[in-house]
Amino acid sequence: MRLAISIGDCNGIGLEVLLKALKILKNKLKKSHKLFISGNSETIIEYAKKINFELKSTRKGISIDDFEIDLIHCSNYSPVEFSSLSRQAGALASESIKKAAEFVLSGKADALVTMPINKKAIYLAGWEFPGHTEFLAYLSQNPNYLMILCDKKIKVALVTIHQPLNSVSKNLKIDKITDKIKTFDRSLKIDFNIREPKIAVLGLNPHAGEDGTIGNEEIEIIKPAIEKARVQNINTFGPYPADGFFARRQWLEFDGVLAMYHDQGLIPAKMITRGNGVNFTAGLSFVRTSVDHGTAFEIAGQNIANPKSAINAIEYCLKFIRNRKNNTI
Repeated sequence: MRLAISIGDCNGIGLEVLLKALKILKNKLKKSHKLFISGNSETIIEYAKKINFELKSTRKGISIDDFEIDLIHCSNYSPVEFSSLSRQAGALASESIKKAAEFVLSGKADALVTMPINKKAIYLAGWEFPGHTEFLAYLSQNPNYLMILCDKKIKVALVTIHQPLNSVSKNLKIDKITDKIKTFDRSLKIDFNIREPKIAVLGLNPHAGEDGTIGNEEIEIIKPAIEKARVQNINTFGPYPADGFFARRQWLEFDGVLAMYHDQGLIPAKMITRGNGVNFTAGLSFVRTSVDHGTAFEIAGQNIANPKSAINAIEYCLKFIRNRKNNTI
């Protein structure tokens, strides 16, 4: 299996957790896998030196001990200035994502793993998308994508992702929610290898609207979407009040949870996964995973970042590739 990996913002912890993860996984990966890092070799080597990480430059890329990794060359060099907001770092991060994704779409790699970006830095470089997920959906021309934060214990998907809270309600439509449920159901079956998944859908308002006394979205939009999914033989339930649902650990009764907006789903999910989660984009024509954290400028360069999420992102990526080959609907 072949993985393309983007490096994220070179002033954050992305390259640190990636290099640490590869060192830990190298014996497993070098047996039957080929890795490609999309980045600028000068920046990567400079980064490694600054955190005292041993790697060698090779003709095709880099080597960690005896594990060789090819480079997808990015022309944008950025000096490594830990914790700094930089247009140069944003330009390199942008090029790294684009080239890694195009590498996968051209069939040169089987899947994509991404390291974290700094949104402001990448916007300074001309980036026009809210995040990785939306860009990859655009590039692959697939509108039926879904962001899922997952680990062995929990899988939380989002109806809306990177948009202001005051715009969430007007972006909730019956068909949109139903489509997200369908994509989630398919992914749980194909990617996660769950034969008959059960999906819980959260409400939008406090107390899930309490019969329309605290908002009508549950009655007018969310419940009809759930019913529409049920007609299509999808095991979907709700809408549930988000606070009680997580406080009473109801999520343990389901294979997946669909939240209406970013923080509603990801705050409890990240508390449950405790830094070990994986960000997975379902519904694309290729597998894409990522770490569940940001650039962490506050600790960048200190060589104390935990690589567990990066390790899991790589391992889950390989797992999803295998599952997709074995499962069809």
